[in-house]
Amino acid sequence: MSYSKQETPAPPHTKRVGYVYDVRMKYHQDLEDPQDPHPEDPRRIYWIYNILKVAGCLDIMKNVLVTPVTDDKILRVHERQYLETLKDTEIMERATLLETQKKYDSVFLCKESQYCARMSAGGLLALCKDVVRGKLDSGLAIIRPPGHHACSAVPMGFCLLNNIAITVRDLQARKMVNKVMIVDWDVHHGNGIQEVFYSDNTVLYASLHRYDEGEFYPSSTDGGMDMVGEGEGKGYNINIPWATAGVSDGDYIYAFKKLLLPVARQFCPDLIIVASGFDAAVCDPIGECDVTPECYACMTSMLKSVSNGKLVLSLEGGYNLDAIANSALACVKPLLNIKWKAGHIPQPAIYLAYATLSEEEVNGVPQSKYKYSSSWDTSNIWNPAVEVPNCYSAQPSELGKDTVDRVLDIHKEYWTSLNM
Repeated sequence: MSYSKQETPAPPHTKRVGYVYDVRMKYHQDLEDPQDPHPEDPRRIYWIYNILKVAGCLDIMKNVLVTPVTDDKILRVHERQYLETLKDTEIMERATLLETQKKYDSVFLCKESQYCARMSAGGLLALCKDVVRGKLDSGLAIIRPPGHHACSAVPMGFCLLNNIAITVRDLQARKMVNKVMIVDWDVHHGNGIQEVFYSDNTVLYASLHRYDEGEFYPSSTDGGMDMVGEGEGKGYNINIPWATAGVSDGDYIYAFKKLLLPVARQFCPDLIIVASGFDAAVCDPIGECDVTPECYACMTSMLKSVSNGKLVLSLEGGYNLDAIANSALACVKPLLNIKWKAGHIPQPAIYLAYATLSEEEVNGVPQSKYKYSSSWDTSNIWNPAVEVPNCYSAQPSELGKDTVDRVLDIHKEYWTSLNM
């Protein structure tokens, strides 16, 4: 059969960006008061999935199948006694579950919790394997429960298993990667990740978080800028502790340009994983900061320039449903090389229209009424040129600049790229 020039079918597009999503991760729920949704709301992953679907992104992304992570992988990070306790929750009655969760800091449990936690870690691991193997360039793990607070012996801060730590240790054990950089832009310090890798020079951990002199959750001095690592890992732990609420785009962009990008390029990781909490976003009720979707897109674009673009974003916190959805969509655009449509990047005011709708109500709203769906230009979806949003030139606050400069001065001892 022959085709005319007009009839020749276009070659199929190779899906180079992956995503992980499994509705079963919603089964992890707070039993205490079903009428008062917990901030770590099961709907969080659905809202991100749905906005990507409405925007047409999922049509050109590869869905990576999720399998629960196994005991041997968990035990590279967590203590057996804790794992056995977590497994026991499957057979606990409601009263016992409520009593058990009181032993921990800011954790809720149900019979499905340990299964969902295994799915969460297993999903991230599957996605990262595909990126490292070259099957994908990058991806987004839409997973819950989150993980960056989970310590080796205890869960905390809504986190049961340390998804990122489990993934990194498994990839290293399989010799699939040597060096990994973890960038944690969740508004809370990832104390669990820091604990695991604090003396490890093969993992560079960099966290940007509210600190408030150690008063902001997890309410510890472990997130201080003087916590640089120990032993062989000295210099491989970078904490950028914001002094107060209200941190905005300029502060994050300044930290990336002056500190994180130079160090990342010198470290030259095989893979970058972002602990991608969106609770520093505008309108988040817990983070109380002012980071916009443009800024999340900028930070994603900048990290994409390192490690040959091998970049995976893994959902952590974020408690305003519209804020996390718009922020996640903003991050996916540069991964997909979708061109920005000038003046049509979602703004915080757009968040509010659907923030309190139930999932059933959202499903009943026609796609044309999703205000954010019309904010994205997919007509140039194959154009590899990604225009950097205006926030790239945003200026830091005096307090934010001072914080970054002080951290930079501390780490000049360990990174020659900071002395140039």
